[in-house]
Amino acid sequence: MSPTSPDLPPRPGSDGPYDPNHRNDPRYDPTRNPRWQREQQRYFRDAQRAAQNQSRAARRAQDAAWKAQNRTQREQWKLYLRSQRRTSVVGPLLLIALGMVFYLVHSGRVELLRFFAWYAHWWPVLLIVIGLLRLAEWAFDRARQPTGAPPLRYSVGGGVVFAVIVLSCLGIVLHAGGQWHADGNGIGFLMKDWGHSDRMGTFFGDKHEEDTPQVVRQIAQGGLLSIESPHGDVTVTGTSDDGKLHLTSHKEVFTNSDSTAVERLRSLAPVLEGTDNSLTLHVPSVEGGDADLTLLVPAATRVVVNSDHGDIHVSNLKSPLSLTANNGDVEIAAISSSVQVHVNNRHRDLNIRSVTGDVAVDGNGDEITVTDVTGPVAIRGDFYGGGHLQRVNGAVEYHSSRSDISLARLGGELQIDGHDLSASEVVGPMAVATRSRNITLDRVIGDVKVVNSHGDVDVHMAPPTGTLTVDNQNGNVNVSLPAQAKFTLSAETSDGDTHSDFSFPETHGGRGVLSGAMNGGGAAVRLNTSHGDINISRNSSPPLPPAPAKPPRVTASDSAAGFQGLDPGQLQQLQQMQRDAMATAANALRDSAKEVRDSQKESQAELRQRLEEARVQAREALREAKEKQKEAEQLAREARRDDR
Repeated sequence: MSPTSPDLPPRPGSDGPYDPNHRNDPRYDPTRNPRWQREQQRYFRDAQRAAQNQSRAARRAQDAAWKAQNRTQREQWKLYLRSQRRTSVVGPLLLIALGMVFYLVHSGRVELLRFFAWYAHWWPVLLIVIGLLRLAEWAFDRARQPTGAPPLRYSVGGGVVFAVIVLSCLGIVLHAGGQWHADGNGIGFLMKDWGHSDRMGTFFGDKHEEDTPQVVRQIAQGGLLSIESPHGDVTVTGTSDDGKLHLTSHKEVFTNSDSTAVERLRSLAPVLEGTDNSLTLHVPSVEGGDADLTLLVPAATRVVVNSDHGDIHVSNLKSPLSLTANNGDVEIAAISSSVQVHVNNRHRDLNIRSVTGDVAVDGNGDEITVTDVTGPVAIRGDFYGGGHLQRVNGAVEYHSSRSDISLARLGGELQIDGHDLSASEVVGPMAVATRSRNITLDRVIGDVKVVNSHGDVDVHMAPPTGTLTVDNQNGNVNVSLPAQAKFTLSAETSDGDTHSDFSFPETHGGRGVLSGAMNGGGAAVRLNTSHGDINISRNSSPPLPPAPAKPPRVTASDSAAGFQGLDPGQLQQLQQMQRDAMATAANALRDSAKEVRDSQKESQAELRQRLEEARVQAREALREAKEKQKEAEQLAREARRDDR
């Protein structure tokens, strides 16, 4: 509302007395009217509010314009990045690989559980291949990119990333699950014993068992027996004295249907084919089924066993033996001929003992044990749990991806594990080449050559002493020689000290170098190391005992000599009782061997721990002795200086 100005001219006819509140009075002053004042204040408030609203609306419009501009810029940047993005070939290749695997499994060309076993071991290679493909793509696009062009973006896609994560988790679960065993029925989990009694069917069905009647078949003296077992244990004992083969089997299937169980048990029946000179025993492969075979054969039978999933036990044979075990423990005992073994499972053990002949082993496994062999032993492959050889009267060759060992005869034992290599009572020439191991050779005669890195080398020589060569890196070298030995020494360390219990007539060299001739000189002793000390000590070891004579062979007629004078019925009954007793003894021997292996693993681990503690204490004591010796030498030098 607009106020009336107080300077308006007086209205005509206004001749009355002055009234300050009368608006018609020309002398009226509206500023003195409270109502006018309130209206004036309201006017100013409305004007101020309108100005604030106008300013606020302007700011909103400006903010909206800025947001729209930023949104437009982001959309343009996204379009630009999409135009620069390069999709990877990893996704299509991964789909092709999965499709090929599914096709091979679906068509029956590849067993699903065998593929799982392979994948659990090799799944990290998947990540390596994907990384190499991405690196190759980056290098290829970088080489083709024009100079000054904006950088390209690389993407494999969210689906591919999710698939890789799922496949990695599957590999971790399968590999970790392979280390665990389940209930007392021998049912394992996943990867440990794929395809034996721990296949997938064992988790989704009930167990059905059946023992087949004994099968007797004539076999020629010195005939060939070939055994093909897809799933199940195989036990062969050469204790049959009637010239015949005796076969019994124990069958197991896992299914929820009784009719299916009967059909599968019937299909699992072992089949014997061929002539008396050459017999073939094979068991059909049935899903979810195992067939454990027990055979008694004449001792002169030549046996060939091929087992895909299951343990193998062979004993008391006098003819060549050949075994192939893809997934199972192997136990061989009392073989009076050559033995050839091929194993292919890093989680399984191999045990060979009491063999009169050659032993040849190749493949890979967990632990290998070879004892009491009169012929040469050749081992080629990786045994990740270690190796133990004892009393081998012939030459020994051990070749793996990490170590190469050869020697002429082993009178004591040879022990190999992840961190140590030890041997005792060895007849040379002996050669050891390995890395990252502590080597201990005790009572060695003949020529010795050792090549090692990142570990200590301890060699204890016995008379007669041959040439000794030690080439080590990053470790100490400790050598013990007979007190009366004749040798010529050449020792050198690039970062360490040399110490000798022998007093050489003439020595030359400086710190870390020691050389000279003892007792007139003789076999060359060359010691070389870096970042370690060289210590040479005396010993009074006696010579090694001579090689033992070969044990006499036992013929089949010797075991049957006790049956003379009996009628045929009694003889057959006694022979059957003997076969049953031998089968029971073989089963008991197999169970006890497993218990012994388990206890040996625990005791060996404890022994290794104690040896490592003793070795650390010895090193500390040697270091303290050296420090005290240095202090004594320093005090002696100071005393001589004071005397002067």
